[in-house]
Formats: sequence, C-alpha cells, structure tokens
Amino acid sequence: MQVPGRPPASGPLANPGVRAVGGVVATFAGAFGGLAAITALATGVSRKIVVSRLRANGQVCYLCEGRKFVTCRTCAGDKAIEWQPLANPGMRRLCACPTCGGKTGLQKCNNCVGLGYA
Repeated sequence: MQVPGRPPASGPLANPGVRAVGGVVATFAGAFGGLAAITALATGVSRKIVVSRLRANGQVCYLCEGRKFVTCRTCAGDKAIEWQPLANPGMRRLCACPTCGGKTGLQKCNNCVGLGYA
C-alpha cells in the first residue's frame, strides 16, 4: 500500500505474500500457545484436587508408611553398586547407585509417587 508523501516500501514485509504467511504463523502460534497454557492450567488444577481428596481420606501409603521414601532397591541402601565390565577383574569397582544417586540410599515411593498417601 502506497502512502502519499512516502517512498515505496521495500524489504521482505513489502511483499503481501510474506505478510499473509506471517499472519497465518502468528495465528497458529497464538492458538496453540493458548491451548498449551489452558491445558497446563487444567492439569495443575486437577492434580491439586486429586491430592486434596487423597489427603482428606487419610489413607497412608502402605509401602512407605507415609514417609514418602523407601530404601533404594538397586543398592539396598548402600549408596553404591559393584560393577565389573570384565569377566575376571583384578580389583573391586564400586560405582554410585544410578537410582538414588549415591547420596541418600533412598528412592521415592513408587506406590504413592512421593506423596505419603495413596
């Protein structure tokens, strides 16, 4: 579009095809971004409702007894595992447990997902 008193537009936005594609991209980005935001909000709200109902029932997790963590099943609480890449090793090799990270010897309860109630 030519504005009186201005020189003709130049550059990529002067092409009406580029403007149309840019408008379509902006429309889809806005729609999908909005849909993602609404989905995230609904998921967060529904999770809070489920958690509050579980707390209200007062059913403590039978596996962790409400402590949210259980002894690591990979290292049995030793925080390290013995790993040998060779059939007849010359020395014993200890590695940090990949499940608990070698720090606590505990892992999140799989039954209650670390909430303490199921």
